Amino acid sequence: MSLFDIDLTTRAKARASIIIAASQEAIWARIADPETWPNWNSGVEWVGAVGRLTVGTKFEWRAGGMTIRSTVQALEAPNFIGWTGTTTVISARHVWHLSADGANTRVDTAESFRGAYATLLPGHARRTIQSALEQGLADLKAECEGRRPRRAA
Repeated sequence: MSLFDIDLTTRAKARASIIIAASQEAIWARIADPETWPNWNSGVEWVGAVGRLTVGTKFEWRAGGMTIRSTVQALEAPNFIGWTGTTTVISARHVWHLSADGANTRVDTAESFRGAYATLLPGHARRTIQSALEQGLADLKAECEGRRPRRAA
């Protein structure tokens, strides 16, 4: 298991989990292909060209009205991925853990923020992270369980 994690020392952090009735590989295929995120994650506005993810891959995307520049820090397919991301007011760390749960898959995700936003409004930042994690997991579940029409690319 990777040693990469969110920043546990900041007050602006959150975790969320869900059980999805889909294989770990099917879920991994969505998470590990950022270019498709806008097709299933309603919180992601766009993602620039990425290609195959490996440790060190850099990509740019937009969510919550902010353009985020991310770098993959750890990747253990199909179990774990973690990346850092920066905007003008946030330095983030995000992780996804996937594990078998019988015929289903348990997905755990977490994120932390540092920077001006997290320092000045830690409670708001924490609620923003929690809401985004829960929305992303709900969208991922609907996508992987075939209960959501695909959005146009």
